[in-house]
Amino acid sequence: MKKSDGAFDAPRKARRRSLALLLLGVGVLLPPIAGISLVDAKIAGVPLPLLYVFVVWALLITGTALLARPLRDGDQTVKPNEDGPTIT
Repeated sequence: MKKSDGAFDAPRKARRRSLALLLLGVGVLLPPIAGISLVDAKIAGVPLPLLYVFVVWALLITGTALLARPLRDGDQTVKPNEDGPTIT
């Protein structure tokens, strides 16, 4: 079996990581998991459940931003030329 080129593995890894990030995001925002944070407490005047949701949301956005470049670079682009479009 031939080893695959590392250049082709990067987009595949990025897609797997983006799927893992999606599943992690869904998991940590499910009511049973998010219900752990339902403590009647405040941090700097902000209720803990609200702070939990916004921190998770910010972390998911950060993770998505970090994964966006490898996904974008791994996509095939269509470049038109005189003979018609070619996929590179």
